[in-house]
Amino acid sequence: MLELFIAFGAGLISFLSPCVLPLIPGYVSFITGSTLNEILEKKKIDLLPLIVFSLGFSFVFIVFGATASFLGQILLQNSQILRTIAGVIIIIFSLQLIGVLNIKFLMLKRNFIQKNQIIFSLYLLLEWHLALDGHRVLALF
Repeated sequence: MLELFIAFGAGLISFLSPCVLPLIPGYVSFITGSTLNEILEKKKIDLLPLIVFSLGFSFVFIVFGATASFLGQILLQNSQILRTIAGVIIIIFSLQLIGVLNIKFLMLKRNFIQKNQIIFSLYLLLEWHLALDGHRVLALF
């Protein structure tokens, strides 16, 4: 029972965090279909859409968690086989690298960057700029 209270407290703290709390009025307005001022004037909130939204949101993440757990169990049960397969692949790649094997498929060369080097470089430059300073660029719009 103590774990339940700890989990509830952690969820409440994360809900009240500075990065989540300012989003709540927007979510409530989006779900109810009215502005925050209209909701404050009516002083009545239809709870059914909020409950359905919360249940749907929770359902999606519960399904994601259950799927990840299921896949993790499958990988754990087959870990010896998977380690053996990975070891064989590493040995094959190593033999290919030192020249003992000559597998044609592994010798294919893709020339995408050489053909479109300027476009690719500009794309990387734009992505790097948006990653570092994107909030200022997006604030212009």
